[in-house]
Amino acid sequence: MLFLLFLTILSAAFLVTLILIAMGLYKEPILHHFERYADADDSFYLLPPLLVASGLFTVFGGFVFSTAFAPRFPVFLLGLLFLFCAYLTREYRRYMRMYPQIFLAYPRWYAELRERTTREERRRIAYMWLCLPRSMRLHLNGSDRHFMIWADQVILATVTQTVEDQEAKPERSYEYYRADNTHTRPYHM
Repeated sequence: MLFLLFLTILSAAFLVTLILIAMGLYKEPILHHFERYADADDSFYLLPPLLVASGLFTVFGGFVFSTAFAPRFPVFLLGLLFLFCAYLTREYRRYMRMYPQIFLAYPRWYAELRERTTREERRRIAYMWLCLPRSMRLHLNGSDRHFMIWADQVILATVTQTVEDQEAKPERSYEYYRADNTHTRPYHM
């Protein structure tokens, strides 16, 4: 009984964390999601973990409720339904990609940041987030407006680096190469 109560408290903490993420008051997990170097889509879907948290809380809470108050009342069956729906949303993610206005709408700061930035800019924002002191992170977690201003400043600060990187690359055109692939001097007018 004590172990079930402990699992119920843990699942409630997980559910509260996801609710804070949905409200936009906890940005760390989504920004951590942006850090990956992969060609895959970096979309953060809130529905699968929210269904998992709801399912776990309902299953463990249902076991605690049925053992403490109503032994013949199977509340945990609703939790199993939530867990099955979470499995379906994880396996059929392509349907969620078809309707981003529904499944990527919350948290609002995330939807706005996705519209305004590229994948590379979001990755830079995520890595700059790691450099912030804890007090600044707490402030930016609580204020979406200040977070967006900070994200704009990060983007502006890294734009010059991106432009300089592109200018440093030598031009690759067919004018500079002969048929035998030896480098010739560029043609200047």
